Parts: sequence; structure tokens; C-alpha cells
Amino acid sequence: MKTVRNSDGVIVNAAVLTAADVVHQPVLCPACGQLLKKWPEGWDAHAAHKCKGLSCKTAKNRKAEFKRALNHLFR
Repeated sequence: MKTVRNSDGVIVNAAVLTAADVVHQPVLCPACGQLLKKWPEGWDAHAAHKCKGLSCKTAKNRKAEFKRALNHLFR
């Protein structure tokens, strides 16, 4: 799949890309649509506390849920 970016250069279709396509790039979180400044830096804090696309309640479970759902974006 081809990378799609918005007018600010942020990747908007990370859910259908690979880790190689998004690494060290600004992306919109595939789970909630919030900006992640550089993938994968900061994903764990985002998943644990900010991501509105997750249903688990504890930080540990939220991070596990995020990683399960987006495993294809991790190396």
C-alpha cells in the first residue's frame, strides 16, 4: 500500500502500512487519530494514557491492547 500524508506531511493511513513505512515518521494513531510525532517513539505513553481508541482500563493492559491491534507496525 502507498503511504498517504495530509497537508502537514503526517501519515494518515498507518493502519494499512508496515513498520518500515512509518518508522521515524509523524503518523496519526491508527487507533484514535491523534498525532504521534515520530513512530514508534512515545507509543507506550500514548497507549497507556491518551489513546481514545482503546477499551482496557489499566496502563499495562492498554499498552498490550495497542500492541496487539497494531503489531504489524512494530519490528
